Amino acid sequence: MSMTANSQRGVALLTILLLVVSITVVAGSMLASQKIAIRRSGLLFDQNQLLQDIDAGQQLAVTMLRADSNLNDTDSAQDIWAQSIPPYTLASHSVSIELRDESGRFNINNLYQNGSANTTALAVFQRLLTQLNLEPDIAIAIAILDWQDVDGEVYQDGGNESTVYAQQSNAVATDALPNQPFVSIDQLLEVKGVSAETLSVLRPYLTAVPYYVPININTASPVLLAALVDGANSQQMQALVDMRAQQALTSIDAVWQLPIFGSLNDEQRKALTPMLAVDSQAFMALITATDNATVGQARERFATVLISKTVVDNNQVVNSSQAANNNQASNSSEVNGKMPKEVKVVTQRLWAFRPSF
Repeated sequence: MSMTANSQRGVALLTILLLVVSITVVAGSMLASQKIAIRRSGLLFDQNQLLQDIDAGQQLAVTMLRADSNLNDTDSAQDIWAQSIPPYTLASHSVSIELRDESGRFNINNLYQNGSANTTALAVFQRLLTQLNLEPDIAIAIAILDWQDVDGEVYQDGGNESTVYAQQSNAVATDALPNQPFVSIDQLLEVKGVSAETLSVLRPYLTAVPYYVPININTASPVLLAALVDGANSQQMQALVDMRAQQALTSIDAVWQLPIFGSLNDEQRKALTPMLAVDSQAFMALITATDNATVGQARERFATVLISKTVVDNNQVVNSSQAANNNQASNSSEVNGKMPKEVKVVTQRLWAFRPSF
């Protein structure tokens, strides 16, 4: 009888021990899950905060460009957008902004506009390639144009694009070209004849804006300026660089007064004029958001934002509130003697690492 009672007590004690162990395991598992959930929530909160910081930086860049456009009708190295911008602190986070003028570069999407090839832009691009010692012929320039045009034939050759370009330089064989504008300079690696080394040389002089962008003579490099005139070199463009360093050029007419442009006839100047401007119609902003963590490694998120700055078209169809704003802007421009311009975000691209800029 005593042995039976002892056995029962032993079983009860074992049961209790098993329950305690089970409860401990479950509690430990719940605690671990809770810690993971808290950590996950914290990371999501930080990520959302960094994204909000990027949006704040984007708005700050747009506001800065709008303020600058109200000051003058030109864009140059003397403007506020071209100056170093210190990081902006938001509580425990910070946002830094770098602005780059895309109009100081050659827009490869200028090669094909409104359903036809832009022969003047093509000639400038070919001369730019020559300035950079990249090719003795026009193969790369034509390949980049054929990437964009909508027909299936090689430009001014008549050959079939699907045959000539079927095997791209760094891509698998394809049946046809995309026949659409470039969205990134990096896509040039898919064009026949463009290697990583070639792209590295071209990158500082090119952009891929989805609309037509004239070259800003106030910010373009001497190499790109030299590509405007057949036979010119960057050293010969130093007079233009020195002139704009003293004061931004306010009209294209000042360019024609320079000796280096004296060889151009009226027809050549007429063809080149639409490609030139004294202001910029496209900017790229690099925005860096940092959480400034005091414990562990600080987290960062990056974004590149394409921002347009174009003259307001008061003839386009708009709603009543927009029309009122346009009329107000138009009246203001008449008073100040400046054309009203619209500054807006075109695209935003997020990066987990700092991109080349």
